[in-house]
Amino acid sequence: MNNQKAKSTWRGNHWINIFFVLFLIPSFGAYAQYESNAIVNFEKDFNYEKYNIKQRMPVSKCFLNEADMKYSKRVHSVIDTRQKQNHVLAWEKSSLPNLLWSNLMNGHLTGYSTDQMDESDQYFYPDSLKEFVCGYEIFQILDTINSTPNNPVFITVRRPRDFYPKEYPKFRIMEDWVFDYKRGVMEQRIIGIAFISKGWLAGGIQDEREFPVVWIKMEQLRPILTNSELFNKSNDAGRLSYDDFFQLRLFDSYVVKESNEWDQDINMFPEFRDNGVDALLESERVKNDLFIFEHDLWEY
Repeated sequence: MNNQKAKSTWRGNHWINIFFVLFLIPSFGAYAQYESNAIVNFEKDFNYEKYNIKQRMPVSKCFLNEADMKYSKRVHSVIDTRQKQNHVLAWEKSSLPNLLWSNLMNGHLTGYSTDQMDESDQYFYPDSLKEFVCGYEIFQILDTINSTPNNPVFITVRRPRDFYPKEYPKFRIMEDWVFDYKRGVMEQRIIGIAFISKGWLAGGIQDEREFPVVWIKMEQLRPILTNSELFNKSNDAGRLSYDDFFQLRLFDSYVVKESNEWDQDINMFPEFRDNGVDALLESERVKNDLFIFEHDLWEY
């Protein structure tokens, strides 16, 4: 009799443990994002509390084995938020420039000066990053201590400019197009994303050419994108996250660089430097070659 009671007690405790594992532990994981100091964007002025986007976790990528990689190509593309398909990235309540910049300033994201994205080119201080990306203003103010009515003295003041999202309508993404032989898939994986702007030089002078001013690792950025909602013009109750937007490749972009022995953009080659039309055609050729390569992998 005692053995039967002990078995029934053990079974009861066993089911309680199973209930705890199945229902309580996932709830802790759902709210794990709130422990971070990351800034996420979602619309708050609704009649109901919105949890769908806030409780999401980024879906992990499949493991890639070098022995199964039969083809790989690194490509750089530009996303212009002024294009119709990309307008949602410039949504005033949750714009991509604001999302990236706010997390760079609070230290939750790490900014890099080159696409190598290692410690040698890391921006360690937010002030230096802000000065390089946003620039600074130089003006003179009256020195009230050393000035006299007949001899006013002015001092030169240097102040960083504020960040204006509309000054950064374009972004550059670096991605790898890989063919996994074992899984039989051709997929694109975004490695990093960068602001494109005219950098600020010494003396408060802005550079004439546009280039990526700060790079961010997509692996570090994905948890923030997962908890930030994207505008849906068809249904406010069915919004996607920024991570959905990038992983499903709902954006429109054009290729500006493929891996080459000179490590140069398409428009830096002599035959395309002064001819924007030919550079655009070369961009379409690169994209079409990738499409044909993927298409020819299969038999129909």
